[in-house]
Amino acid sequence: MNLKPIAGIDVSKYFSEMVVISPTNEIIARLTIHHNNPSDFDRAIEILKKVEEDFAARPTIVMEATGHYHKILSRFFTSNGWDVAIINPIQSNSIKNAGVRKVKNDKIDALWIALTFRLTNSTTAQPSSEILDCLKNLCRQYYNLSDELTSYKYRLTSVVDQIMLNFKEVFPDICSKTSLAILENYPTPNDILGADTEKLISIIQQTSKKSYQWAKEKYELLIAKAKEFKSFSISNLANVTMLKVYINMVLTLQQNIDKIFESINQLVQQSSQTQPSISENINLLQSIPGIGFLSAATILAEIGDFEKFSKPNKLVAFFGIDPSVNQSGQFVGTKNKMSKRGSKILRRILFTIALANIRTKRDSKPCNPVLFEYYQKKCQQKPKKVALGAVMRKIICIIFAVMRDKKPFELRTPEEHIRRCFNNTAVYCV
Repeated sequence: MNLKPIAGIDVSKYFSEMVVISPTNEIIARLTIHHNNPSDFDRAIEILKKVEEDFAARPTIVMEATGHYHKILSRFFTSNGWDVAIINPIQSNSIKNAGVRKVKNDKIDALWIALTFRLTNSTTAQPSSEILDCLKNLCRQYYNLSDELTSYKYRLTSVVDQIMLNFKEVFPDICSKTSLAILENYPTPNDILGADTEKLISIIQQTSKKSYQWAKEKYELLIAKAKEFKSFSISNLANVTMLKVYINMVLTLQQNIDKIFESINQLVQQSSQTQPSISENINLLQSIPGIGFLSAATILAEIGDFEKFSKPNKLVAFFGIDPSVNQSGQFVGTKNKMSKRGSKILRRILFTIALANIRTKRDSKPCNPVLFEYYQKKCQQKPKKVALGAVMRKIICIIFAVMRDKKPFELRTPEEHIRRCFNNTAVYCV
């Protein structure tokens, strides 16, 4: 058990409560730190130095991961040479029921945070690379905006269905450049029917970059569908207004997503001068089938230092696909689900990587013959989603091996892998 003094900090937006406990868990100091008051930060440093002198041990500062609010305090104390530990709120929340009384305030929460660190024997956080922090923020924003874009695409589709339900029969992808250009200029069937023929054909041809003949055929089909749905169209002011709003949102989000992707590329290129290991690790991850540049950058940004994980099982738990455990007395639960206690962005990426590895190409050949065969065998015994979860775990083990050995991925069958391992062992023994 950690017998050093501990400073627990309950973080909020504008101020934080700090409680310092002794090795015997007695409260020896309290302080309210206002985030816009430098003197409060100086006072906190003075208290920590006084505690260090009294107990001949350097206090550890502990706080919860609270979105972005804890980053200001964490960076300040780390830059001043203090050890900072960031714990999961799930850990601190579980210990708050240790007291019988129902008391909830910031000062009590700060105490529980300190005690949680004491009882769980957690470790302090290592200062992460500023480039990796920046890369993590960019990657997370990329996926956040992608989710918003998907949401607005659904909203746009719902409005188009009311105005012209058969529009998809002309342009299956409503959010394509051609489709958005037509809807922006001619939102209703009446607008399409009253449009200038050559101008509408020109819009279709320029945005699609197809031939004039193809654009003319699309125009004729569009006119026919507009006449067909004209009497059923709900072309009121509300739908037309929201149609234009959603089109503007879709275009804006697409532009911003492209800007973020460019920034990710730029950041990785710049890091090759100051931290070449980042671009090297991304290249290693990209050698694995199904992992592209964005997926590799996100995996690296979320995990950070791969040396933190001594075993594949620890990396599996970090991804959050390790099985939950339900056991009491003689009862042992068998219908256990994934814990999902890790990074949801990593699970999201891992899911798409797994799908890419078990699919087949146009010539019916599997993209990854080894994992495809493994998935097919699992499907004979387990449901498809359970089999896919097993593939996801395999991919994590592959990621672990690639990053541990610092060697690109090499596709091997299980038999070939066993034979190589046996030969290496035999050579080592000789």
